[in-house]
Amino acid sequence: MQELFQAIQESKEYQSYLNIGRVIEQDDEIVSLVNEIKKLQQKSVELEYHHDEKYKEIDKEIESKVQDLNNRPIYQEYLRRMDEFNDIIAESSNQIEKYVNSKI
Repeated sequence: MQELFQAIQESKEYQSYLNIGRVIEQDDEIVSLVNEIKKLQQKSVELEYHHDEKYKEIDKEIESKVQDLNNRPIYQEYLRRMDEFNDIIAESSNQIEKYVNSKI
């Protein structure tokens, strides 16, 4: 298992994901936008929990900000690299499951 984790950590996909993550963290506009979205999501959940219909307005604002975020090329690249890395994790998990099932 340790070898698997080390191989994943050393993979070019993981390293690429980490590198783009560092770039994203340095982009003040993106960081600010992500933080705004998180705060709005919390507010929306709280309003909905209290049966306040204003959450629908907040959800529209969230949708607009998410669309803005998703339209940024650097963020699109981040999502692409994250998907690549997640595919590796999913395949690794699948291989581990197959191995364990074959030994049971």
